[in-house]
Amino acid sequence: MFNSYKYLFAITATLSLGLTGCVALTETRTAQPLPVMQAADKVLAPWVADDAPGVTVAVSWNDEVVYARGAGLANLEHGLPLTPTSVFQVASVSKQITAFATLLLVADGHVDLDADIRTYIPDFPPTETVITVLHLLDHTSGLRERNTLAEMAGWLPDDIRTEAQMRALVKRQAGTNFLAGEEVEYSNTGYALLAEIVEQVSGQTFQTFTKERIFDPLGMDHSGFPDSRNTLIPQRASSYYPDQSGFKNVIVASSTYGSTGLYTSALDLLKWAENFETQIVGSPLVFELMAERVQARDGEYSTFAKGQERRPYKGFETWSHGGTDAGYRSFLLRVPSADLEVAVISNRTDFDKAGFAFDLADVFLLADTKEPDPRVQNRTPASMEDLAAFAGDYEIFPGVIFALRAENGGLTFANLDQPRADLEPLLQVGPREFLLNATPERTLIFDAPKDGQSSSVGYRIGMDGVIDAPRIELSPFEPSSLVLSEYVGRCHSLELDTHYDLKLESGILVAMHARHSTFGLTAYQEDTFSAQGPLQKLEFRRNTNGQVIGFYASAPLAERVWFDCDY
Repeated sequence: MFNSYKYLFAITATLSLGLTGCVALTETRTAQPLPVMQAADKVLAPWVADDAPGVTVAVSWNDEVVYARGAGLANLEHGLPLTPTSVFQVASVSKQITAFATLLLVADGHVDLDADIRTYIPDFPPTETVITVLHLLDHTSGLRERNTLAEMAGWLPDDIRTEAQMRALVKRQAGTNFLAGEEVEYSNTGYALLAEIVEQVSGQTFQTFTKERIFDPLGMDHSGFPDSRNTLIPQRASSYYPDQSGFKNVIVASSTYGSTGLYTSALDLLKWAENFETQIVGSPLVFELMAERVQARDGEYSTFAKGQERRPYKGFETWSHGGTDAGYRSFLLRVPSADLEVAVISNRTDFDKAGFAFDLADVFLLADTKEPDPRVQNRTPASMEDLAAFAGDYEIFPGVIFALRAENGGLTFANLDQPRADLEPLLQVGPREFLLNATPERTLIFDAPKDGQSSSVGYRIGMDGVIDAPRIELSPFEPSSLVLSEYVGRCHSLELDTHYDLKLESGILVAMHARHSTFGLTAYQEDTFSAQGPLQKLEFRRNTNGQVIGFYASAPLAERVWFDCDY
């Protein structure tokens, strides 16, 4: 296993195998087989450019850093190239550090996994059931997503967000998405609270604690959680998104941490990944808990608990996590049985981080592949009985409903509010799996039918994972039966500390907010509307006289926030 003193690299101007527009780090120790390096360069080649942002990669294989490259530019305005020591914000990959920091305190005897989080955060509001530290670690807390809440409250993506502001928003919530322990649901809120627990228990800032207990001992000299968005960060790469004219800056305006916020390099991420083998930092208990997957009461396992997702891949057990924030994209992949670690970080929004990481891993796993990809095995066409079992309405996010129908000789897809004329059947690509919009990275995977129906469909986003959409049953409904004027008024939420005005414009019910564009509401059930705005589902309530008094607003991972309305 390698430590920081083993990094004996020399920086060169071009890749050793002829690629241009890159910076390479050349290992001075064991030479790797030329075909392997050529295959790795081929994966990287599409991102080589001297006028565009790109990607940095670093690979450790059999205890050696065997591949470290940068392709593209760290800064377009100054023409600075990316290198494996370039520093990026790695967004949700930060969760691994936050989980580990928490478990260090558990091993120290200072934090109890089964304790109510209010033991450590006394000003957190009471909840219907106790939320424990373990619930936060395992994404089973049921807490509403704070980034969604911020958008619902009127915050814009470029608004400055401090950790104190976001904590105050979370502590104003009077409800949760579900009772703690009932389900598994990804939660940035939970990991931000873990960082607060680390601070409360250790008496240090999260930045100081992680530096002293993790980064410094591992020699991660290019890593840290800055205490301000204005902090100077050496070798920081800027982030970008493509448009018709080229690229534009994407600013990271927030200075939040715990769920995100870590700045690091590809080579530093390898040092972190190797610690799971060397255990330089952390006791056996910490690593045992990092690998533990619990089961929620609905039967689902916490696949991505402790900031690392466990998934099978071509016969291997892999551990990974990705990150997305502003123009930054990151992915850290470990394959313990192959002694392989892959760190990938990009500074452009159109980069497929997970797909790239697994493609690069394939280069080194090729000789050891144990089984073929199961998606290419059984392609027996689904029968009409199968299609009828798959057909139905599935709600992937509040108010976002997939309407799948057995028609036109196959299975068709549309959103609930879209017309169905001339829909083409979806192409089947595997057992119960169908290609969506002719995009290989987007497929629908149905649960095995029970009693003649699939209970849910998974929306697969390449190698990033699957979002589950449960089947819902909708009642027959005629939108013209509603009197839209009954919903017009000003509606205020104490939990969000904001208000929306509901008005009629050209016969359409619309919602207005001082900081958001006006958006329309579409009724699809009695007193229930969907919307394409910061509020995506509105469920109105009436008093005993039948008068509308308010509504519950929901959006992805933040459900049933109450609004009182004045009519």
